[in-house]
Amino acid sequence: MKNIAEFIAQIENDKCTYNAWVYAQNGSYKQLKSNNVKNRYSYLREMIECHLQIVVELNNNKLEHYLLLSEINVATHIVFNNQKVTAIAA
Repeated sequence: MKNIAEFIAQIENDKCTYNAWVYAQNGSYKQLKSNNVKNRYSYLREMIECHLQIVVELNNNKLEHYLLLSEINVATHIVFNNQKVTAIAA
């Protein structure tokens, strides 16, 4: 686990691309449309201010998923399948 600011700084420094989902309902998430956003990292910071839960899928050498919980300022590894969080790393 790390705080959200550290997480965003790390993916920005590594120039990782990402996909993001926000909580919709009944344990499911819907994907954010951010294809045409010039500064994807600023956009992610803005979305964190608007949503309590965001799932981020990093598109680096291997797919990694993180759950960002803005209320407690935490980014943690998760397992994410079919638009649902199925496990949270300790």
